[in-house]
Amino acid sequence: MRTGNWHISLLALMLIGAASWAQESGGKKDLTPKIPIKSLKSWIIDLKDKDASVRDIALSAIPNYGSSTSEAIPSVIDRCLDPDAGVRVKAVMALSVLEILDKDIPRTVDVLAKRAQEDPQAQVRYLAINALQRFDPVDARRTIAALVEASKYPNSYEVRRIALIALVKFGIDKTTGPDTKAVAAALAALKDPAIPVRYAAITAIALLGKPNNPLVSAGVEKALTELANGSDKIFAIWAKVGLANQDVLSTATHVKFISQMLKQSDLQVKLEAMRAISVIGALAKPTVPDLIDLLEDKDNFVVFNACLTLGSLNVEAREAKEPLTKLIAKKDLYEPIKQAATNALESLKGVTPKPMPKTP
Repeated sequence: MRTGNWHISLLALMLIGAASWAQESGGKKDLTPKIPIKSLKSWIIDLKDKDASVRDIALSAIPNYGSSTSEAIPSVIDRCLDPDAGVRVKAVMALSVLEILDKDIPRTVDVLAKRAQEDPQAQVRYLAINALQRFDPVDARRTIAALVEASKYPNSYEVRRIALIALVKFGIDKTTGPDTKAVAAALAALKDPAIPVRYAAITAIALLGKPNNPLVSAGVEKALTELANGSDKIFAIWAKVGLANQDVLSTATHVKFISQMLKQSDLQVKLEAMRAISVIGALAKPTVPDLIDLLEDKDNFVVFNACLTLGSLNVEAREAKEPLTKLIAKKDLYEPIKQAATNALESLKGVTPKPMPKTP
């Protein structure tokens, strides 16, 4: 261990102790330890230090160097295999934000997939899957097998849930149809004991689309039909989306059901119905009158999301022009709703709106 780094670690510990003492004794000075100023090359060297705390500090420092950190990527990738779990956490987190050159993408994707599938720490698996989602499907489709295994990970429902979300991004292929392994993993996850995982599974099946494999397709249709007729309205909504994706000719029937869900008193059911309408797109035009009715809802959150949903339908929702205009004209209208309604009006004209406002 190099002397300089030992001093840095000791200084950090002393400052942490001093800060705690100041807080307990009523002191006002901010003694929070700061990361020392060093060159990027020095931090890269620290990534190979025998002391895990030194490697950890280096991984915290490197992302602060902005877009000029590409030379650090190979060393950061190596730290994803670090024997220390804390260091692996920091390395994976760094790979979610650092600039990665094209030449480094394959190795980065591979090491993140390995962490997602094999790491003994659930936190590392979760963060690795999260980091993978920054890549385009063409670069990360090779990770599907690892994500399928992660979707079965018994020690964390959050890992299983995020794995299913990633499988949607990387499993869709408009040319050949959805990846069969991704669809099969989602079907299996419908029996997961955790509700968030089952929700991720049904939305994954709905969004992935119809499999080209007849046996898998039959299994999907059977599962969707059962859920569409079940008592859970949220799962039924997404089952209807999935069935519409299986057979476009039946979309009108399924859209009618989803439109009825907009009239439910349950807030979450309304919100899920609106999200489903946005996913279906133009074929959900028959829901526009019910969405317009929601512009008069007493709940700002419902009105806000109704505006967003109408905007997502673009020109198909043009009959909402007058109601949206009246909404905007209201005095003391909540600002996020006003912006969402304004954006929706632009979308109705076929104009790309401004970035979405924050949820109220």
